[in-house]
Amino acid sequence: LEYISSVKNTNITHRHSCVSLTLHAHERVSLYCLAVKNKNGKKRGQLNNYLIPMAPRRSGITLAAAAATATVLSSASATPSVTVHVVPHTHDDVGWLKTVDQYYAGQNNSIQHAYVHMIIDTVIADLAKNSNRTFTYVEQAFFQRWWRQQNDETRDLTRKLVKNGQLSFTNGGWCMHDEAAAHYVDMIDQTTLGHKFLMEEFGFAPKTGWQLDPFGHSASQAALLSAEVGFTGLFFGRIDYQDLQRRRENKEAEFIWRASPSLGAAAQVFSGLTGEYGGNYGPPSGFTWEDRSNDETIQDDPSLMDYNVKSRVDDFVQAALSLANETRGSNVMFTMGSDFQWENAHEWFYNVDKIIQHVNEDGRIQALYSTPEMYVDAKAKEQSVKWPLKEDDFFPYADGAHQFWTGYFTSRPALKRYIRDSSSFLQVAKQLAVVGLDASVVTLLAGLETFQEAMGVAQHHDAVSGTAKQHVTFDYARRLARGQAETMQSLSTPLQTLAKTKATFEYCLLRNESLCGPTQADAADVEMVLWNGLGQERSELIELPIASPSKGLLGSDGGVFAVLDGEGKEVPVQRVPSPPAIGNYGEASGGSSETLLFKAEMPPLGFQTYRLVSKTGTETTQSRPKVATNGDATLENDFIKVGFSNGTMAIITDKAAGNVLSIVQSWLWYEGSTGNEQSSQASGAYIFRPTSSEAQPVFNGTPSLKFVSGDLADEVHQTFGDWVSQRIRLPKNSPFLEFTFTVGPIPVSDNKGKEIITRFSTNMTNQGECYTDSNGREMLYRKKDFRASWNFTQTEPVAGNYFPITTSVFIKSHDSGNSDAAAQLTLLTDAAQAGSGCVREGELEMMVHRDLLQDDGRGVGEPLNETQFVNPYVGSNQGQHYGPGLVIRGQHRLLFSATSAAAKAWRPMQDQLYMPVRPFFAKGEKVEVSSFSALSKALPANVQLLTLEPWNASATLLRLAHQFGKGEDSELSGTATVDLKDLFSGRSVEAVEEQGLAATIPRTEVLKRRVAWPVEGSDADVMTGSETLDKSSLKVTLTSLQIGTYLVKFAALSLEPTLIV
Repeated sequence: LEYISSVKNTNITHRHSCVSLTLHAHERVSLYCLAVKNKNGKKRGQLNNYLIPMAPRRSGITLAAAAATATVLSSASATPSVTVHVVPHTHDDVGWLKTVDQYYAGQNNSIQHAYVHMIIDTVIADLAKNSNRTFTYVEQAFFQRWWRQQNDETRDLTRKLVKNGQLSFTNGGWCMHDEAAAHYVDMIDQTTLGHKFLMEEFGFAPKTGWQLDPFGHSASQAALLSAEVGFTGLFFGRIDYQDLQRRRENKEAEFIWRASPSLGAAAQVFSGLTGEYGGNYGPPSGFTWEDRSNDETIQDDPSLMDYNVKSRVDDFVQAALSLANETRGSNVMFTMGSDFQWENAHEWFYNVDKIIQHVNEDGRIQALYSTPEMYVDAKAKEQSVKWPLKEDDFFPYADGAHQFWTGYFTSRPALKRYIRDSSSFLQVAKQLAVVGLDASVVTLLAGLETFQEAMGVAQHHDAVSGTAKQHVTFDYARRLARGQAETMQSLSTPLQTLAKTKATFEYCLLRNESLCGPTQADAADVEMVLWNGLGQERSELIELPIASPSKGLLGSDGGVFAVLDGEGKEVPVQRVPSPPAIGNYGEASGGSSETLLFKAEMPPLGFQTYRLVSKTGTETTQSRPKVATNGDATLENDFIKVGFSNGTMAIITDKAAGNVLSIVQSWLWYEGSTGNEQSSQASGAYIFRPTSSEAQPVFNGTPSLKFVSGDLADEVHQTFGDWVSQRIRLPKNSPFLEFTFTVGPIPVSDNKGKEIITRFSTNMTNQGECYTDSNGREMLYRKKDFRASWNFTQTEPVAGNYFPITTSVFIKSHDSGNSDAAAQLTLLTDAAQAGSGCVREGELEMMVHRDLLQDDGRGVGEPLNETQFVNPYVGSNQGQHYGPGLVIRGQHRLLFSATSAAAKAWRPMQDQLYMPVRPFFAKGEKVEVSSFSALSKALPANVQLLTLEPWNASATLLRLAHQFGKGEDSELSGTATVDLKDLFSGRSVEAVEEQGLAATIPRTEVLKRRVAWPVEGSDADVMTGSETLDKSSLKVTLTSLQIGTYLVKFAALSLEPTLIV
């Protein structure tokens, strides 16, 4: 007692009789002392509690140092030093262990007890009982399901609760989207879908982001999906364990996140950790009042046994002061809820009511019902607090030394690719709904709604991430298929209107398996409408599966085909071998063994028609595969030259710059760990942990190589053993190599899980540095074994240097003395993957497929072993996987160029890979219009059409995006201007309103919401951004990577097509 009374500021004197010493969690001691006399010498019966921190292990503080900074719990008469914002919430996964519908309806509880319908039901009912109560909800995929089932009385009550602030919404998207594998267009779309519902039903626009559970956090989430949406704050639970420890020790659990070098301070957002700042998002330990929880409830009736108000209040105060010691300012937030909690809202609210009441009566701290929005408002008022600054992202995430969550960047690659392909198809459908608008559009919009909601669900952080159970993965895919099918049924209407035909239109979903009925007929005669969804003209090769020859080499006994343009003139064609015609699980798909190539020229945001016909005679311009001797071949066009030796790539030359690079492509596999002496951690759906830093070849022999040359493209076809093959194509007049790979089924009969990579090994000197994209937008600097925010200790040399590659990765030269001076090697992918250019010097590697035999212990409860079948999760052999394994097909594009010219090539190509040309095949009637563009002229080369969709009865939603980052190109990174007044052909713009990124509030409101947060080491004059639209001229001005969102009102519609001459 003599020692403790010497502690600074404790005010423990001879007037106190200390009656109790209690050891608490977190190595703190509570000392209860009865004040015998006050300062005036009068008796006083106040019992005071002094909280003494006793050397927390995480910081290594000594007992003496802890005593010197001891936190004193003030007596009831003192002003509370901390205000606790109690935020009731639930985290409801939009599919994970169960499907989204099973979660909502409380079904399949043998897997997991969860019943979202009851959560929302009981929360609404209990909010209405006490006007002080609040609740925050997130996932609109669930809330709209509930809303559609309610009667008018319940809807009116819910609207009242929203209006008076009791029921609040944060994030507000259809789901809590993933931040690694999701494309930025899909992140925007799913957020917009949820926000539109909230605005239409409640007049509500969320002000905070709530990304509690995703496994790492992206720069795009902070800059675009927070600041540009109009969020004043962004909260999340998971960051790297090393970063987390440092932030807690340095009072940096909350900070300002300035994530975009291009958008700068104008797109910064206040950000904070949730839960107990321990990588979670639940209540403080001991304060979960769920039916299945054993935490102590509040018993405040003194006439009953086990009266516990004092101990419960003390625990609450202790938790509050612990948080306050790890952030800045006097406000802290308790996130009261977690996964699928609050099914019995009455029990929760009863206990939260009690703890708030008794904490406030105690007086040492203040507690109140709150929301994330209220919390950020309170933090903003603390203008004397200066906040630390964060400028990069939070990838990769690790929750332990051997536990890097980098495997899910690739997990379930077929689903990832299906979601990406569905995304661009959805954009085309929305474009056609606007461009071909007529009285029948209502039917199309109905299909679009189904499709949009399926895509919204697919962005969930256990969907596109690949971390759900397999039966849930099947459900995600089934929803996308249904949405696409319903949309396709109605797409003929706008196509008929634009093309002036009564033909019905068909789309071939399985062209990637060389299957397309309209083009594979022996006597083909089919018209194609090729839709270009980009805002610029494009010229590229189109692939059509055609009738295969009955025997022999290409062309022998096969039909002869021609392609005619809109004027009936033949265009050059080339016959090439198709990739293996196999299905998802290696079965023969019946696809064609031959593909016909032709080069199509298409106008911006429009179509060009072509006609495939059979003709008599002998084809004289066909390509025949040449089996190269000794595995040697050369691909060459005006841009690049690629040499092959012993069956593999050996050298690449950039002909424009004269740079030559030694390059070898390999197909390899890492063995997935099942645990070792260092750690029991296994590689699984979330975690990537190879047994060794060295990968093994998928095939130990020399790959077979066939060379195909022609007027349109040269190709090399390679096989690497029994389960990896690829086609490398160099189109004429194109600066890139296109790799189409087929991988699987991965053999695991040796009981070794395998993680399949393609690696490009070069002699480039990149000094361990590489650049990876953030959801397809900003390129972020990476370095081997390095994190910009803290002194990083590397424990997994491969997994710890892997990053999410949503679209792009590149390395560039640092050695000006070599022939690769000022050179850049860029790789683009058609679906999100794990990869890096920072694992080994001069190498790029991408993980394309995974098959693992052990669960990694992160909750999904099954190995990442994708097979054709899975048993039901009831009875015997629950969830057992069986049948053949998954085969995937994907595409990479490789560019080698001077660094100064690189972005000019790869940025537009990134858009082309996301938005492929969509061929629609007409049946039954002739197409009258040969060419159409919805634009009066092409968009500038650095601007892309991001969104064009029906918004409501009077407005169209338009988004334009600057596609170049700051400093990427000497010209194209500069400001871009677009005149909206005359942009659309056949349409006159009457009015334009600029909106926030989610389209439900004006841009002016987004700017008004922004807070000039005081930042450590930063200028006080923080930019707040500006509008991009000049309303008088209707001209839009965009800076690097800026996205403008507009509601456009058109005058009376003219559907006369613009003919392209």
